[in-house]
Amino acid sequence: MTGVQTCALPICQWADVIRRSYDEGATDEIISTRRLVHIAKAYSIFGDRMKAIQLCVNRFDEDTKLSFLDLYSKVDAKVQVPGEVATEPLTTTPNL
Repeated sequence: MTGVQTCALPICQWADVIRRSYDEGATDEIISTRRLVHIAKAYSIFGDRMKAIQLCVNRFDEDTKLSFLDLYSKVDAKVQVPGEVATEPLTTTPNL
């Protein structure tokens, strides 16, 4: 797969899940084809899929935006939602 295909596949899967959710009444917002084009253009500028999506979903309310970003992080395992911190398993040390 080329870089464009690697980028486009998770974004299209993400948009498909959102569109299906919209059709089923699970969400009130939808990702339009025009918005997908804007995401692709932003990706070509910044080279970062998550940043491109963040910039292009800014018009939505905060809850919708966060749920869309969270959903994308589940579709594309290579990205991380901003604010999430990769954590190491906690190890306990005995109190001495």
